[in-house]
Amino acid sequence: MTAETTTSLRPDQVLTAAKRFFTGGEAVHSTWVETESSTHVSFATFRSNIVVSAVPDSGSAGATRVRASSLRDAGAVGRFLTFLSTASVAPASDGSS
Repeated sequence: MTAETTTSLRPDQVLTAAKRFFTGGEAVHSTWVETESSTHVSFATFRSNIVVSAVPDSGSAGATRVRASSLRDAGAVGRFLTFLSTASVAPASDGSS
């Protein structure tokens, strides 16, 4: 199952939220980061993989296109996208005061 959405979060914020959701203390499944780059993170589970990618949306300024997929755990993808829509991610410091 693959699902896609857009968000106002930056791509790096989306990937941070994905790591928090899938590997944090309240994660539903035991997962670990298998591979990651500046545009994706892949999580391994006992019997599956979950991949989240985040890239700037070329059709909408300031938006990020998010794609999440899994072969077995479609529920996790839906739960993540719901979590993402309510995620509060602290803004990155730009070094100014």
